[in-house]
Amino acid sequence: MGTKFFVVCEPGTQHMEGLLKFIYELYTDYVLKNPFYEMEMPIRCELFDINLSQAVQKDRVALLGR
Repeated sequence: MGTKFFVVCEPGTQHMEGLLKFIYELYTDYVLKNPFYEMEMPIRCELFDINLSQAVQKDRVALLGR
């Protein structure tokens, strides 16, 4: 089983593999290192949410050129 992350994007969108790797790094840093988190639990971590939102927004801005 395990946790899976996916990104919904247009076919051919570049840099999605890098974004997914970064999301996994956030997951390991903020979720898996939390001593109260158990596998298969819903992810409830404010720092993970904040950093994930920032990463997606940053990637989105880079893609749109804004």
